[in-house]
Formats: sequence, C-alpha cells, structure tokens
Amino acid sequence: MEFYKWIRAGVVCLLGGLVFVSCDDDDSDDGAQRVPDVVRAAFAERYGDVGYVEWDVERGGSYYVAEFYASGREHSAWYTAGGTWAMTEVDYGINLTALPEAVQAGYAATSYGVDGWIVDDIDEIQRPGYDTVYRIEVEKAGQPDCDLYFDLNGTLYDTTSGGGGGIAGGDQPQGSLPQSVDSLLDAKYPGAVVVDFDSEPNGFELDIRHDGKSKEVHFGSDYRWAYTSTDCLADIPAFVRDAVQASAAGAGKRIDDCDYVEMASGEVFYLVDLDNSDRDLMVYPDGTVTEVADR
Repeated sequence: MEFYKWIRAGVVCLLGGLVFVSCDDDDSDDGAQRVPDVVRAAFAERYGDVGYVEWDVERGGSYYVAEFYASGREHSAWYTAGGTWAMTEVDYGINLTALPEAVQAGYAATSYGVDGWIVDDIDEIQRPGYDTVYRIEVEKAGQPDCDLYFDLNGTLYDTTSGGGGGIAGGDQPQGSLPQSVDSLLDAKYPGAVVVDFDSEPNGFELDIRHDGKSKEVHFGSDYRWAYTSTDCLADIPAFVRDAVQASAAGAGKRIDDCDYVEMASGEVFYLVDLDNSDRDLMVYPDGTVTEVADR
C-alpha cells in the first residue's frame, strides 16, 4: 500500500556494496591478527564457545562479521571495530514452518503466498534496540525477485524488488533514533517496540509494535508527527467490508490490505488496498467511501 508513503531513500544493497577485505577462519593466523581482541571477547561473551568461526571484515574494517553454526542454523554476527554487537542474521533456508506462526500466517495472507511465488531464502534479523524481523526472499518466473520483511505480528511492513537483500534498515546495522523522535514515541506510544526506522526525502518512518498491533508512524522533516497507519487486515470492521462491497470500485474485489489511518489534523479513516486494482478506497467512520489512486 503506497498511500501517503514517501519514496524510500538511501537504498543500500548490502551484499553488493560491502567491501570484503578478508575471509579467514578462526584457526587461521591471518584471521587471528585481523580481528581485534575486543571483538573476539564480545563475541565470546554473547555466544560462548560455538566451535568453528569464520571471520569476515566488512566496509573497510568498520564491521567484523563472525559466521558460525548454532542450534543447527548458520549465523552471521556483526560487530563494530570497538566490539559493539550490531546485528545478527540467522539463516532459515526455505523452511517456512520454522517461522513463528504469526509470520507464517502473515506470509500466507499475501499475494506472494498464493500466487505462484517460490521461497528462495529466509533470514531472521536481530539488531540491538529493534524488534526481530524476518526477511523472506521470493522469486517467480518473469518477475523481479522480491524481499519481504515481516515483523513478529506477521505484518508485511516492507517490500523491495530486485532480490539479494539489502534495504536501508531491515538488514543492516542501525543507529539509535533521533532524540526528538524517541521522545515523541515514548509520549504517544509508550511501551512500543521499534521494528525499523528509515529516513526519507520528506521525513521519517518508524515501524513499531504497540498494544499488540503493527503501526507505521510517519514524521515530517521537522520531526513532527504527520500520521500513523495501523495494520488491521486481520480484523477489518464489518462496516468497512460492507462499504467496500457496496462501492462501484470495490464490488466483488478481494481486500489485499487495510490500515486504520490517523492524521495529525484529526482526520481518521480506513485505507483499503484492493487486489488487482489501480484504486484504493478511503472508508470513513460514517461509511462514506472515497476513491484514491493506488500510488
């Protein structure tokens, strides 16, 4: 759903943009010389003795990446040169059934789960200060590969085409939130868990889980709150479904997505994305329906 969604900026292909300086195993003299003791100590404190570890040096020495097996899965743990843990990716192969049930259900509810797409790879992404997310890479003959990002509620909060992983946020180490955004988040959504944070040309987008729901909180370039959209595909109100089916644009069509939108101006409505349609529907609390372009 693209309504009110600013064009994402700063897209980084992590696999293509990384500078691979070395690829040495833990038993190599060269590897032992390149990985700082503080990094090794931080890794050992977090993961203990996991046996064989292979170290990569990324981004000209900015990050040291430990690749190892734990609990039967391949892990890649990222550390700064100073020994601060930045991110861990856990490889699930193509095993959808190993994912949390909510994520499995969320994927199945998307068009990618029912329209001939094939799962090519699955990763769990852990970052300090952010909620765990899952990236499902899918492919389909004649279509660009896609990376789908799900939060623990099973909400698809980001999609990137082209495959190969790598968006500005979901699968690269993240910094802390700007203080003004962090303060507003605490005031407006206390107890929220941050899933992702992206800078955009006209402002900022924060993906959170709050009160058991997945929300996108948008800010202008001045850090002021602009609007929030709350995913409600799993519990669309009956009056919204009725209004959609009674409309000329929505009659007989399947609802592909639905968000409850709260604007800073005080305006509220449900934004409905229709399957195979170039029109979205804004459904207001009184049942009024307005068509808008699917942008």
